[in-house]
Amino acid sequence: MPDAPHPEPRPQARHSGRVRPLKLPEDRPDEAICDAVFRYQLQQALADAPYPSRYYVARHGRDPDNACLDRLRALVLEVQPLSQCRATARAGVVDRTTGARGVIVQVARLTWVHAAAVDVVGGYYVSHRHAAGLLYRVEHDGQRWTVTTAALLWRA
Repeated sequence: MPDAPHPEPRPQARHSGRVRPLKLPEDRPDEAICDAVFRYQLQQALADAPYPSRYYVARHGRDPDNACLDRLRALVLEVQPLSQCRATARAGVVDRTTGARGVIVQVARLTWVHAAAVDVVGGYYVSHRHAAGLLYRVEHDGQRWTVTTAALLWRA
């Protein structure tokens, strides 16, 4: 019986001493990308709104999981899931329990540019007169995902 053929060895990527090979997170990169955009949104002053008393977070129109909310609460205490607020044209964003005003921050769509870069559509909503859609470029630097640019798509 003839020997089974040996697979060809894969060529190894060569890197200079100053460049590290790219290590992408194996598990759930979409979670890490959304977290990066939420962190960026929570750390930026909203151009059209005073600092809100609460942030309501939405991922693709739904509440993010509790682990995501806990990570964001490490940055800003007053982070709640989207379902904790109601939004109307007249009143804007209002907490269902306390009546406190707030702002919805959201991630709506991810589009992979390449293995280490994603374009993310997201934005914020305070009221029908104070809202914006933005395009975020999120890149992986070998350690973590980070927003590198944010471009305004529209503003109301």
